[in-house]
Amino acid sequence: MKLLLVNNSRGWGGAEVMLYALCQGLRERGHRPVLFLRKGGAPAQRFAEGGFDTRPVARGGLDTVLGVVKAAGEFRRERFDLVHVHRNHDLLTGKFLALCAGKLPMILTQHCQLSKSSALAIGLPDRIVTVSGFIGSGIRDRFPASAAKLVVIPNGVDPAQFTESRADFWSGKPELAGKGPFLGVVGIFYKNQEELIELLPRIRGEFPGVVLVIIGRDDERKPGLEALAARLGVSDAVHFAGEIPYGEMKRALAGLDLNVSAYRFEGFGLSVIEGMAVGTPFVGFRCGGYTDIVEDGVNGFLVGDRDEMAARIRELLADREKSAQFGENARASVRERFSVERMLNGYLSVYADLLSGGKT
Repeated sequence: MKLLLVNNSRGWGGAEVMLYALCQGLRERGHRPVLFLRKGGAPAQRFAEGGFDTRPVARGGLDTVLGVVKAAGEFRRERFDLVHVHRNHDLLTGKFLALCAGKLPMILTQHCQLSKSSALAIGLPDRIVTVSGFIGSGIRDRFPASAAKLVVIPNGVDPAQFTESRADFWSGKPELAGKGPFLGVVGIFYKNQEELIELLPRIRGEFPGVVLVIIGRDDERKPGLEALAARLGVSDAVHFAGEIPYGEMKRALAGLDLNVSAYRFEGFGLSVIEGMAVGTPFVGFRCGGYTDIVEDGVNGFLVGDRDEMAARIRELLADREKSAQFGENARASVRERFSVERMLNGYLSVYADLLSGGKT
């Protein structure tokens, strides 16, 4: 099977990590993924370095139009089986390429909630894969006519790549020596990191050395978070770790006592299952895609408000036995429900259904 996968992203995030894992699995099973990517973007570079067949196209103004038209002419001469789009913003491009390549079926994988501006394009794909029931419900509520096209396939990771732990990843850093426990939050800084900083005074009354490790980079919002920490007198309890190379992320997550989030609109939460894969329990709000991942009181805690969040964090930090059990349960959850093998099988099933004529 030869597949054309479309992604116009400049950067590298959870959607791109998932796409890379999918392409690796497809290649290992004898299929041929071809990547239609933004020229100069991080995905174009990383997929090329991984030995994948990439077709980078310049994006912006007339260059976009000329690049897409040229690519469409090339794809018409190649024999693809289907087109798989990984951003709803690329639906028009994907549909044009699918038509030019022989009226191929097209799949959209949606990693976040759709906006109202997607109303005109949402009818274009033959299948819509959402990475969580939360996103699927949002699409179903907003675009009822798309309900028959919806399939939920959670993102997955390879548990075998998360067996190595590094409990001293943070405590071994000179600037954090002698501190701990460590709470970690992963993501760009619009994900309500403020609320976690505001919880620190309550938590360090019981755990004076606690540190909130903020993983990610956002130069625009960072000064506001620093100012908030200073105003609350907890600057020494907030560590900005910056971006961590993906190959190091499993060790960074393993070095945390808890993986936490105060964000209420997460589409899925890849860093949550990555943390679970190395045995780090998660505490977050009972919202968004977290409800698809976390079994409350089994492999983490889901909470209703900030008071409960502070209480649950303190509970797991104080009860190391319970925290360790949650960690083992979290590892089992990833093996059973969120493996890349299971994700790959889900996509192959959707592909086979479409290629057998199962359009809606």
